[in-house]
Amino acid sequence: MVDRRSFLKAGLALPALTLLAGRRASALGVDAKVGVGILRHGTGFDQRPRAVEQLLWEATKRTSIDLHEKPVFLDPSDPDLFRWPLIAWIGTAAAEPFSDEAARRLGRYLRSGGMLFIDDASPPGDDGFDATVRREVPRLLPDAPLAKIGEDHTVFRSFYLLRAPAGRINRQPWLEEVAFDDRSPVLYGRNDLFGAFGRDALGGWNLPMSGDGRDREMAFRLGVNLLMYATCLDYKRDQVHVTAILRRRRWRVEDTD
Repeated sequence: MVDRRSFLKAGLALPALTLLAGRRASALGVDAKVGVGILRHGTGFDQRPRAVEQLLWEATKRTSIDLHEKPVFLDPSDPDLFRWPLIAWIGTAAAEPFSDEAARRLGRYLRSGGMLFIDDASPPGDDGFDATVRREVPRLLPDAPLAKIGEDHTVFRSFYLLRAPAGRINRQPWLEEVAFDDRSPVLYGRNDLFGAFGRDALGGWNLPMSGDGRDREMAFRLGVNLLMYATCLDYKRDQVHVTAILRRRRWRVEDTD
């Protein structure tokens, strides 16, 4: 089982240290690669797989994080759930409730250090998925509500300096979070972020952007920031020392009762 402490010890906390990641991870006997899981729930989760691949490819070129080339599809009951620091829940329509066991396990994943990014990919004017998110998220982390984040949130500063979220559409000019233990294990955006990434077999973009060409680049920058934030959730607004990060780490990603 790969935990976040092992990822940090492998040198994945800050971009400047990732050149050492391979050797240190090998010495620790852990998988140094970071990946993205796609939550298999509701409608739309399977409509952006190549988009996630494109984001991973872009992040590999722009950073020195060692990334898996492809995402994996995960059920809440999947034994590999706790191996993935970032899971994306992509939806295009209203979805059925999580089972009690699925909600319990996802909640444990989030409290243990995992991160869930929720991406509303539904058509403009369709609020079915949004209603599902607002019904289900409180079941995962009931102690804190979804709340709007400001432009000083760490996710906007973890690699690129950003002021607002971007995506394929411009439905909501902010992200929402569930705050827990000085971090945001749940981030929610309604701008079809992953829809901005996908390419077809000929190399063209699968879906048009509602804004100009720079919106797609801004979407990629947010995606890279999400990957950085998910691998080092208490990476603060300014430069920090890795030793301080290691001392603050008190949690592991593991599935124990």
